[in-house]
Amino acid sequence: MNGMPYHSTGITRHVTSGYLRFHPMLTISLFVVALLSAMLPVVALNSLDLYVQAAKEGAAGQSGGYTYQISGGSNDVAEELRQQVQNGKAIGVKSTQGSVGLTSASGSSRNTIADITFLTGPSRYGTLIEGHQPSQKNEISLSRAAAEQIDAQLGDIVTVQCDDSALSSDYKLIGITVDAANTNTVYATAVSSKDNLQNIQMWLTDDDATVNQGEVAKESATNNVNIGYIKSTIRNAEETVRTRDLPGCQWYGIVLFLCLLCVHIAVMTAFFRAGQCSGDAVVEALVACGFPLTTSRWTVFRGLLICTIPGAAIGIAAGYAVFGLSYRTIGSIFAQYWEWQPSATSLLSIFFVAAILLCSLCLTWLVLFFRMSFKHDITTRNALWYIIPSSAVLLFSCVAIERYHAAAWPFGGSVGSVMGACALGPMLLSLPWLFRTPAQCSAVERTRSLSAPICALALLLLGVSSLFSGQMMIATGNSDNGLFIADYLTQDDLNYLAGKYPETLDKAVVLTAPDESRHLVRAATSHAYDCVTQHGSDDADCYSDSDNETTVMLVDSNSSLAGKTNDVHIAEGGNAGIILIDPTTQKITQAAQVPTEGTDSLLNDYTMPGVVLGIDSPQAKTLGLAPSNRHTLVITDFPSIASGVRDSIRSDIINRCGYAFITEHDTTSYRSYMARAIAMPALATIISGLTFAALAISTRQSQSALRWTLQEFGASRFQLMRLFRPLGITMSLGSTIAVFLGWLGSHPWIIAPANEFGTTGWWWLIPLPVIFIETALFCWWFSLPERRNQWPSDSPSHITGP
Repeated sequence: MNGMPYHSTGITRHVTSGYLRFHPMLTISLFVVALLSAMLPVVALNSLDLYVQAAKEGAAGQSGGYTYQISGGSNDVAEELRQQVQNGKAIGVKSTQGSVGLTSASGSSRNTIADITFLTGPSRYGTLIEGHQPSQKNEISLSRAAAEQIDAQLGDIVTVQCDDSALSSDYKLIGITVDAANTNTVYATAVSSKDNLQNIQMWLTDDDATVNQGEVAKESATNNVNIGYIKSTIRNAEETVRTRDLPGCQWYGIVLFLCLLCVHIAVMTAFFRAGQCSGDAVVEALVACGFPLTTSRWTVFRGLLICTIPGAAIGIAAGYAVFGLSYRTIGSIFAQYWEWQPSATSLLSIFFVAAILLCSLCLTWLVLFFRMSFKHDITTRNALWYIIPSSAVLLFSCVAIERYHAAAWPFGGSVGSVMGACALGPMLLSLPWLFRTPAQCSAVERTRSLSAPICALALLLLGVSSLFSGQMMIATGNSDNGLFIADYLTQDDLNYLAGKYPETLDKAVVLTAPDESRHLVRAATSHAYDCVTQHGSDDADCYSDSDNETTVMLVDSNSSLAGKTNDVHIAEGGNAGIILIDPTTQKITQAAQVPTEGTDSLLNDYTMPGVVLGIDSPQAKTLGLAPSNRHTLVITDFPSIASGVRDSIRSDIINRCGYAFITEHDTTSYRSYMARAIAMPALATIISGLTFAALAISTRQSQSALRWTLQEFGASRFQLMRLFRPLGITMSLGSTIAVFLGWLGSHPWIIAPANEFGTTGWWWLIPLPVIFIETALFCWWFSLPERRNQWPSDSPSHITGP
């Protein structure tokens, strides 16, 4: 055997295959893990992509499918758009609720209540799944849910009944559609005569000239006409899905990657370490037979490749096959309609699986075979090289955080948190163990060159995650004021919402914007009004300060808000200054003081108007204010409404009124900040936990000879566990201090408390329970004695001679 060439592959192949046959269960387990971990990303990532795509397609379908939605405006705008309808450049739309029914040959009828949309031209509502979209007079399409409820088939004559007798008629069913984002939606889309839709207030068009020229363009500049863009509707729907339905979805792939990576490394390590005939024993035997160390290691390690690479390849193929057969079923679980075809995007899962496999193999090689060759004398001098620099850095970080809290160093919190967390690892690994037992000193000295930088990186990540989480929670703002505000709604929109959500709309406040086609109406602070009075009503400089500007809205004269103002825009004597501005010249044309009924705290919110006047009030008539078709819906206690109803209201406004603008505390930005505040500590927990685990495994391997020596002298399990204490305290105490430093650096609310600063939340604490549990498990593992077959070959028990 000593004369055997190192490149002899025949023997190493037999050794590899023999090792696999000797561990059949581990071999099968490794193959199955590789297969499943390849299938899961293929199915999960493609499902995530189709979920978002269905939401976008549903939003486009329910908003009409045309480039522009136009609503509001004066009679001149309505007349211009009616002319465009006659010319075939625009389509009139009217939405209502009504009955859709079908009478069978036997005379029995089946009816259902549906949201009905009447058009003057071709429909693009919904996703077509059967037949074709209605385009001619008296043609109709039904959603799949509506068709199933009345048992309708293509070619049937469907009877529609609604509050408009001209539209209540029989229609021929020529298409079945579905709302891709919610397949349970019951709706119908019908094409009626252009003469039947004279009172419509919404139009659809693809013509750029229609929205950029004429009265539409003129009044849209003064917000008297609302124009919604299908691209904005799709973008808002996508943002809503990613932040509400799938908060933190940008982290899903990373978390899945790290979890599968951890599983791969654990199974591969078990494959190499398990049993009496472990990989270490085989490597030692091959080295004893004259093979190089690297070749010996590769002989066993390539058994991992034999199991994982075919398993991953079969898993990828199986994943695409399973997904191709079941994507419709998966979509139906989420009440969505999915369409899928292999594309470049869908094939990204292959690279995802390949990255997992490559990283897991590389990290497993390091975990199994990396050994520290550095040795130091056990002296205080060696430890001081770590203690002095790390202590200096930690001291500076404390000063930086204190200066940040004193509002002296703006970036002191971030810098101090990062530097302090980074310095904790080397300091804790060195400081407590200078004068401990020789065994502990030896254990630390053997691994400190590796463990100090690794602990520094892990604790740095924990500190940064805590800092980031606190800052994201601060960014969410103050407590919820409960307001839900939907601006730029038309009267038809309000009628639809009132018919579908009568109880909610009865308690809501509806504000109406004044017609601003002739002049812009603004409320002025007392300072701005006095400036106008003194320098002339044409002096726009008096009203150039944005702090002075606020809108004026109209409301039903019987409303409690009629005649009210906020705390800023009420002058002495209870009056409010109103200024009218020419929209063309931007010059102030008129200023007047109008009496008010006092203040209302609701108007102090920055999203609300500064002054509200009754539509029929003397103040509005004196100023010549006429209501427009732009309305603002204000629901004052939105969180008290059932979650399903809230989501439905929000979805209806986003999809059906693409021109509307929603303001609420529970916004997409709020959800995004909250998701980040949770995702970052969770991600740091996974990465730091895996890092500490790999370091602990490597540490125990490097201590094997020392542990065996201690066992020979009768060391107890507690004494063996003490070898882990330097690393264990660095993991637990270091993690605690690191996240605490990050929390301190996230916001100066301790020294400079103020309610508007908000709160840092508690998500920054996520890593600590996991790290504590991990530390406890490793304490138990380190207390276990070395097994006989793990003892090093140079130990005294293997020496038979004198």
